Amino acid sequence: MQITYIIQKSRRRSISVSVLSDNRVLVKAPYGTTEQRIQEFLVSKKSWITKQIEKQNSQIQRASEMGFLSADEIKQIKKKAKKIIPERVGYYAKCIGVTYGRISIRLQSSRWGSCAANGNLNFNCLLVLMPGEILDSVVVHELCHRKHMNHSKEFYAEIDKVFPDYKRCDNWLKENGGVYMKRVQHSD
Repeated sequence: MQITYIIQKSRRRSISVSVLSDNRVLVKAPYGTTEQRIQEFLVSKKSWITKQIEKQNSQIQRASEMGFLSADEIKQIKKKAKKIIPERVGYYAKCIGVTYGRISIRLQSSRWGSCAANGNLNFNCLLVLMPGEILDSVVVHELCHRKHMNHSKEFYAEIDKVFPDYKRCDNWLKENGGVYMKRVQHSD
């Protein structure tokens, strides 16, 4: 397999590699790193890179089968999300016993949700296309950050109290979430 890669040098201490959405490989390296050192690093990561590219290609295939989303469809999804997500947030905030600030719902390219220190919540509108329990698991995750702004044992114990099926939903999202992202990234 021919691998196209981009090198980005900066004041960092180590070399890292990631696979971009177009299957190009991004290598981040410290200034002064030789081309040979980068080549050796890429060879050592070849099986991981290959696996990531195959995973992405599979996601694109599945996204194509589900149908890429048009701008108009995305607008409708956002509208639906702005109705559904705040309802779910309100419901689970009561269950968990927390307050929250503003709720933002956008089309995000890499995140499903986030919680700011001030209590503002962000959610990806694509969540409304997924099974209801997946959306709920993300809502619960972000609301539990109102008690623990970390991913500690205590944080996950808090999630478990309200949403015992969290781990299964989180695994589903890790396995299938990329397909939903690709439905947007490859639409016109």
